[in-house]
Amino acid sequence: MNLINDQWLPVYRRSGTSFRIAPWQLTDDMAQDPVEKFNALRPDFNGALVQFCIGLVQTAFAPKNDREWMALYQTPPEPQVLQEAMQSYQHAFEADGDGPCFMQDFDLPDGEAKGIGALLLEEPGGNALRLNTDHFIKRGNAEAMSPAMAMTALLTLQLNAPAGGVGHRVSIRGGGPLTTLLTPDLQENPEHNTLWHLVWLNVLPREVFERSSGNPAQKDKTAIFPWLGPTRKSRGDRPVAPTDRDTTPEDVHPLQMYWSMPRRIRLEWSETEEGECSLSGESGLLVRRFRTKNYGINYTGPWQHPLSPYRFDPQGMPLPLHAQPDGLSYRHWLSLALGNIAEKDQRAAAAVVHYHTQKSGRRKKIKTKLWTFGYDMDNMKARGWHEAHMPLVHLEPEYREYFIDMVRDILNATGQVADNLRGALKKAWFKPKAKVGGDLSFIVNAFWQNTEADFYALLSDIHAAVVKGGDEISLYHRWFQVIDAASQQLLSTWTASGRIEHEDPKRIALAHLDLRKFNRKKVIQEILRLNMEEAEA
Repeated sequence: MNLINDQWLPVYRRSGTSFRIAPWQLTDDMAQDPVEKFNALRPDFNGALVQFCIGLVQTAFAPKNDREWMALYQTPPEPQVLQEAMQSYQHAFEADGDGPCFMQDFDLPDGEAKGIGALLLEEPGGNALRLNTDHFIKRGNAEAMSPAMAMTALLTLQLNAPAGGVGHRVSIRGGGPLTTLLTPDLQENPEHNTLWHLVWLNVLPREVFERSSGNPAQKDKTAIFPWLGPTRKSRGDRPVAPTDRDTTPEDVHPLQMYWSMPRRIRLEWSETEEGECSLSGESGLLVRRFRTKNYGINYTGPWQHPLSPYRFDPQGMPLPLHAQPDGLSYRHWLSLALGNIAEKDQRAAAAVVHYHTQKSGRRKKIKTKLWTFGYDMDNMKARGWHEAHMPLVHLEPEYREYFIDMVRDILNATGQVADNLRGALKKAWFKPKAKVGGDLSFIVNAFWQNTEADFYALLSDIHAAVVKGGDEISLYHRWFQVIDAASQQLLSTWTASGRIEHEDPKRIALAHLDLRKFNRKKVIQEILRLNMEEAEA
């Protein structure tokens, strides 16, 4: 199986047909029935396959500049052109065989044997299996995989690799990184609803990409595809060999960010057999086991992957952002959509930054959105998968500061009201001075979710007010009415959801009065420039 030549990528065409394509067929039948999106069995697989295609196109077919980028966005290349560009890399994309195999250790004759299901991030770890604590996600859910499923699972693991025990390295972006992609805004440009347009939006001109992270002077094949040579083993709590070393951006080519290989894994292709894939249900050859070993590639230093947002510590070291238990919502919008512009200590994904800073007037007319996704990891344990689609606003430099200040004010005020709602509900539900255990974050999360559509509707009005001139004070007042009403409504819903014999009407009434009073505190009035008489009108 070769991941460039073979048809292994599951996709939907515009007609609704489910199909499998080779990567070079991204632009197949663009006029009549184009490929629109991936059709993998799991959302994390879809996310990994999109990144695979972005990385492959960035590697084999990167544009020289923005002008060439724009030409290929408007007129996608023929499949044969992509095939010719990718052919020179096919030797690095063999899935099986005795030689180098895609994202698999170059030479791993020994190592711990594991069932193929252990490639899935949610599978119980070795400790859970030994202690018999796999209560909610059971072992043995994926005992055999087709070659395509096995390679997709391997790719997903290498891109998201969490902590895996002593010496089992995390991904180049840490365990379960947040990925942020540009996607076509289909309301504005419905004709751009193709997988090619999604992939190409996140491919950077070559010179821009090579400035992101890594050393373009490292041109050896293993500096891009680490599995083509002996593994660059890392140091650990063991005797240090002369060849043991960490891997910094100075050591390898920037493209290795797409082809990073933190885990030492070799699939057992010699033991394939016929049967039914545990994931897809398809019949054919199956892979059941792999070998793994610790102290593989350890990526350290100031890496900045082009598809991830970062924050910076006090020493200026970039730290990749990760999904959290509270999910993804508009409270994160500023840092994801305008990072490096809105927040001094944060940077949006490089493709997003380039969207805001590139100079091509024609490209600015392309309307895009954000697709953000990633695992919420608790060390080795996957707690959940989160993803969100958000609008993206392009701003000329002279309008950015004013726009950002308004949005930041609105988000700050919303956070204040969310905290007021949580405090009011605690007062309604529990007696004074009661010790309240458990996690009440769901209250705040529900408030943000209930006001999300209103926030995104407000964004376009803020943009218009900033660019064309308008009454921004009325927008502040309008937002206060949204969040005040939403908090009052949620308080009513939750206090009316219990059994009447366990409720205290007096506490509930006082909680409503407190919420209304707290929402009108001086701090919120100052943030939103409120004149309460006008706001109440």
